[in-house]
Amino acid sequence: MNLSELNETQLKQYLSEHRNDDDKFSSALRELMSRDPNPTWYPPTGWEETGRIIQQKIKEMEE
Repeated sequence: MNLSELNETQLKQYLSEHRNDDDKFSSALRELMSRDPNPTWYPPTGWEETGRIIQQKIKEMEE
């Protein structure tokens, strides 16, 4: 699947559907984040904190 051909809504759906597949989730998130002209970068954290930040970001994008 060519993620660059998906619109933002489709990418969010793809993220939701593949949240347990690290490779697919990472690729889709990287594609989605690359579209933001002013991305927010977070300092390195543990996996639990990173997961919380990602889930929060997805929730914000769905609103």
